[in-house]
Amino acid sequence: MILLVVLAFCVLLVLGVPVAYSMAVSSIVVIAADPALPSTIIAQKIFTSLDSFSFIAIPMFMLAGSLMNASGITEKLIFFCRSLVGHLRGGLAHAAVITGMLMAGVSGSSVADSSAIATIMVPSLEKEGYDRGFAGALISSAGSLGPIIPPSIIMIVYSGVVSISIGKLFMAGIVPGILLGIGMMGYSYYYAKKNGIPKHAFVGIKNVGKAFLTCAGALVMPFIILGGIMSGVVTATESGILAVIYGTIYGFATRNLTVKKLLVCIQDAVSGSVQPMIVIAFASLFGYVLTYYGLAELIGGFITSFTTNKYVVLMLIFVIIYIAGMFIESTAILLILVPVFAPLIPVFGFDPLHFAIVCIISLVLGGISPPVGIVMYVVSSVTHTELGRIIRQVWPFVAIFTAGVMLVIFVPQVALFIPNLLGG
Repeated sequence: MILLVVLAFCVLLVLGVPVAYSMAVSSIVVIAADPALPSTIIAQKIFTSLDSFSFIAIPMFMLAGSLMNASGITEKLIFFCRSLVGHLRGGLAHAAVITGMLMAGVSGSSVADSSAIATIMVPSLEKEGYDRGFAGALISSAGSLGPIIPPSIIMIVYSGVVSISIGKLFMAGIVPGILLGIGMMGYSYYYAKKNGIPKHAFVGIKNVGKAFLTCAGALVMPFIILGGIMSGVVTATESGILAVIYGTIYGFATRNLTVKKLLVCIQDAVSGSVQPMIVIAFASLFGYVLTYYGLAELIGGFITSFTTNKYVVLMLIFVIIYIAGMFIESTAILLILVPVFAPLIPVFGFDPLHFAIVCIISLVLGGISPPVGIVMYVVSSVTHTELGRIIRQVWPFVAIFTAGVMLVIFVPQVALFIPNLLGG
């Protein structure tokens, strides 16, 4: 039966059926063909997969990000970051990375962050002398820090699958996300120096202070989210609700948000939440079918027979998730593969947070890698840049993410430092 469900899924994908519906149809076909599985399991699994208080955080963080964009925060953040590091070699590229890191602290969506930054930064980077393909690859990668630096929609879904604390998972992503950002800035410096990108004069502390004040109100939002969770005052879902309330007040107070814009933001958040929710529902059913027929035991047995070294196991898991993520949407991969790999956590003595961060960065890396690379497609579309130009320039950033995964695999404290510090 495992062969049947996998074969049906692959055939549907080849025929061009969307991933979510491929999972649904292949699962339903197998359930209908097996008398031991009642048809009521279909509705039951779809309902229970979405019946989670934690998942309310998904539309909340999406709405918070939309409100910040509608309030002009993206332009303000870019202006501040540019005044802060614009005088360094590769300053504008550094500003794009730092903006991506700050935006990651609001929405948690790589697609939303990348598209918001790309429309402003790609033309500016090109005007400075950067290749347009490099600009697209840089912003695709910087925007992809959204699922790693909290809040993160992928982390919310992961916590629902593995029953791990969202707050601790959020904290585990901070240091890896910052290190990846530093790696991108290092490569941007090398690129700018190699291609003779000119430096600019420092605008002065006074102007940096003025730029900070223009976006200080917006920078409060990440502190609301992270501060509330780290202090234990609110849950991740409640922090998302507080972020929406603050974003609405901030938008109307600065007169950048109108009732019409607010309605558009709500519509965007709802439509943006529907896709991951559909994927969660059908992927949960698909994952249940695979688990029911013993795929987890099959893969676990294969891995344990192949090696007993936990670092080799983590590298195998990284490779599998990365390759799958190159072709299939990250939420679907998470819901299909993580339940299969999760039983290996106690077998090899992995720290659940360490294991989670390895999986999440692997998923993000798949999302910026050809042939699918959904984030690259979005940046290519909104900036009218040929996808091939971005693909040619994305490989150094793929290498940076790969190095980041390897660092987390072999030095678990990179992910565990802040959770352990707060736990102590």
